[in-house]
Amino acid sequence: MQKNNSNSSRIAKNSILLYIRMVVVMIINLYTVRIVLKALGAVDYGINDVVAGVITMLISLSSVLSTATQRYYSSTIGDNKISRLQDIFSTSINIYFILSLVVIIFGETIGLWFVNHYLVIPDNRINAANWIYQFSIFSFIFTFLQVPYSAAVIAREDMGIFTVISTAECLLKFSAALLLFVIPKDRLIVYGASLLLTSFLIMISYVLIGYFKYEECRYKIQTERKLFRDLISFSGWSLFGSLAGVGMSQITTILINLFFGPLFNAARAISFQFNFALSSLTASFLMALRPQMIKSYAEESYLYLNKIFNLSNKVIYYGLLIVSLPLIFEMNTVLMFWLTKADPETVVFSRLILIYTLIMSLNNPISIIIQAIGRVKEYHIPVETITLLCVPVTYILFKLGFPAYSTYIVMILAAIFSHFIRLICLKKFYKAFEYSQYIKSFIIPALIITLLSSLLIFIISKSSITSFVRLPVIFCVSALSVGSLVLMFGLSKSEKEDIIKFSIYFKKKIGLSS
Repeated sequence: MQKNNSNSSRIAKNSILLYIRMVVVMIINLYTVRIVLKALGAVDYGINDVVAGVITMLISLSSVLSTATQRYYSSTIGDNKISRLQDIFSTSINIYFILSLVVIIFGETIGLWFVNHYLVIPDNRINAANWIYQFSIFSFIFTFLQVPYSAAVIAREDMGIFTVISTAECLLKFSAALLLFVIPKDRLIVYGASLLLTSFLIMISYVLIGYFKYEECRYKIQTERKLFRDLISFSGWSLFGSLAGVGMSQITTILINLFFGPLFNAARAISFQFNFALSSLTASFLMALRPQMIKSYAEESYLYLNKIFNLSNKVIYYGLLIVSLPLIFEMNTVLMFWLTKADPETVVFSRLILIYTLIMSLNNPISIIIQAIGRVKEYHIPVETITLLCVPVTYILFKLGFPAYSTYIVMILAAIFSHFIRLICLKKFYKAFEYSQYIKSFIIPALIITLLSSLLIFIISKSSITSFVRLPVIFCVSALSVGSLVLMFGLSKSEKEDIIKFSIYFKKKIGLSS
């Protein structure tokens, strides 16, 4: 019990750090988008999104291997096999180096050919597009090679270090945006070069911290084939899952470019900033939870794991709901305030991506438990086969003349259906999970709270109040309505007690209580 209380305090502390980081990063990122869009213009902004997207597809490799490395780090720490950590680190370095070479070969052949022969890019911007493409390849490589070190930081739950570095990265990208108004060169090329330098500096920061702070972050020649196969196998099936998400984002971005042109890519890129912002909320919370959930499973502390799982579902969904509802109903006003313009495509895209993000947020705690169990193959095959169908379905709809936003509808439907598959997999591999408890304590209350809060906000959104006054009012109403309804019947008694403990801990940390 004392250990679980200590773990809960660590989760609370890390959550506070990560949420503070998230708020700072989100605000800076959103303002950076406004600056970049103004400096580049809609066409160049769309070109940057679709060209960089060809390489962004490969970032799934980075995120998947990061998750795999963290999983093995955390599980090993949970089993108290500290001497094993250096073997995991060295093996992951070998894997990352090999895959980096593969990415370069792929990027400089098939990828380069595709950019120059298939993407819809104005003739006078082909040269700039090629520069952006090269910068994107090596930015990815730098981001890729930092993962064994950043994974060690996260597995060790040193979220203060992660917060500082990720905030610094955000500030560097903001500085890159400001440079666009200072350097009298092709702004698209300048922006790509600045992002490349940022990736390099962040990689160096993680390498130095990992090397000097963690004993396991010392490379040694590693010839253990079983560990190599285990990491590749775990990563391979997780990669299959990640590629499904990429198919719904980057490949459909390319399809939109081919069927509708770079202006629609700009609208899509803007809409995905909302996805990024809300996903950052989720990722910050999950980053504090993931090590504890994996360690709890390794220690067979299933009651504590269930407690974290149930509470995390509610905190994630209701937290995102409070932010999403005002954005959905007041998207025109939000875009006018943020970017000083709100074209119809961007409004529709942004509203739909918020709905999609809300649904997808429910999957994260499930995925963490599956990763802790290690049954990623049996999980990802049925789940992501459904998800991957988004690409051919979107292509068929575009060929039949359906509008660009139809791809978002496909994404939403796939996310709903795949969630049911995820729950079936969770029950199959984790016997402590109960459908009835999940539906009774979370799904039914969540639907009621969503419908009631949406109805209230819809009524206010149709009032005659000036839009720039109505927006903050709706945000306040959203927080009050969702928060009140959650306290009334969205949380169990024990969960309410946990929230109170967290509030007391938070007040002590910021000096609001004696």
